[in-house]
Amino acid sequence: MDKKYLKNVGIYVLSAVLSLLLIGYIVYHLFNSFSQDVETSAAVMVTVSETFTADAYIFRDEKLLYSQNEGSVNFMYDDGTMVRNGATVASVYSGGNTDEIKTLVGDLERRISILENSSLVKDISISDSTEIDSQITSLYHTMTARLNSGDIDYVLRRKDELLTLLNKRQLLLRLVDSFNPQLAELRSQKTSLTTSLGAANEMVTVDEPGLLYSEVDGYESIFTLEAGDTFTLGDFHEMINKEPADVKGYPIGKIATDYKWYIACEVPTVQQQYYSVGTVYTVRFPYSGDAELPMKLQRIVTSADYDSIVLVFSTGNVPDDFNFLRKQSVEIVQQTYTGYRVPVSSVRIVDDRQGVFVKSGNLAIFKEIEPLVEIDGYFIVALQDRQNDENYADKLGMYDLIITKGKNLYENKIIQ
Repeated sequence: MDKKYLKNVGIYVLSAVLSLLLIGYIVYHLFNSFSQDVETSAAVMVTVSETFTADAYIFRDEKLLYSQNEGSVNFMYDDGTMVRNGATVASVYSGGNTDEIKTLVGDLERRISILENSSLVKDISISDSTEIDSQITSLYHTMTARLNSGDIDYVLRRKDELLTLLNKRQLLLRLVDSFNPQLAELRSQKTSLTTSLGAANEMVTVDEPGLLYSEVDGYESIFTLEAGDTFTLGDFHEMINKEPADVKGYPIGKIATDYKWYIACEVPTVQQQYYSVGTVYTVRFPYSGDAELPMKLQRIVTSADYDSIVLVFSTGNVPDDFNFLRKQSVEIVQQTYTGYRVPVSSVRIVDDRQGVFVKSGNLAIFKEIEPLVEIDGYFIVALQDRQNDENYADKLGMYDLIITKGKNLYENKIIQ
């Protein structure tokens, strides 16, 4: 056979093979360029906080209220009510079954309060049921998490709130017309029980105005505003380790004679860098439904003998239904960040620039970011400044579609 012919055939076959490989290479890269395996998430603005959890001790000026007789006490006002000078605030009954009746009356009052709060939906439309559902879901998951961690007290404190939300949902969705029949029945039962107590042995009045509270803990004379203004670190440790005062007579409640009150929180000395006297901080109170109060940092108590400091915050804000438990856990908001929320896993380094790829049309475009803080697997990054940054278009902006899943990303890659 002609050797020249075989050589030509060999060259032809080799050329064909190389052509096929080249075509396969091109097709492969074209396929990758038009890859559908891309997931995105819009850049949205969020505000997150860095908090520090500490034990707080409450300081207030409180005056005890006394009864002349031992017995069951029925208060005329709810805790936290402002009462005038000379007001009759409680009746005292002496009898064999007064405590049992008082317990039953207290339970009825709680159930009445739930239904009354549930009925406050006059100005809410049925479309607001979505917001109610969101609140129910959030509270349910929070209570479940606290229950799993063993915090039963938290669940018990917020169960009435959950019941109220569920009742409101029934009204919004027209599952019930009203709770008026149930309220009428409960109020009738309360009236009957109260009447069965008979005549009160004593009526307790107040000799100065203030906020009424029914709980006495024995620390009223220890955790005063004056003490909050003057204690040293050593004094603070003595106060928090003291036993409750042995109160003489029959104390039934107390009057907070000033709206002003303090909390004192002991924290490690290293935390002092986050605080400045005179600055207002947000403090979250889990024992009061996560209520958030602005509180001014009144003083920072330090000592060379301790590796801790005490932060004293003050406020004149007294929210409704606030729990003034003497010692309770609080969360101090040290710093707040506002920016775009970006998954850490999406961040890339391109030409020594930190950023993310975003989907613009059918192209992948690189946008720079400036991380402010990392929390729970996400960066909070600086907002795009359209007014003062001439290069703002190169930075991540609101609603940019961040590519959270994609292979072999590069500038201007086609990603239909």
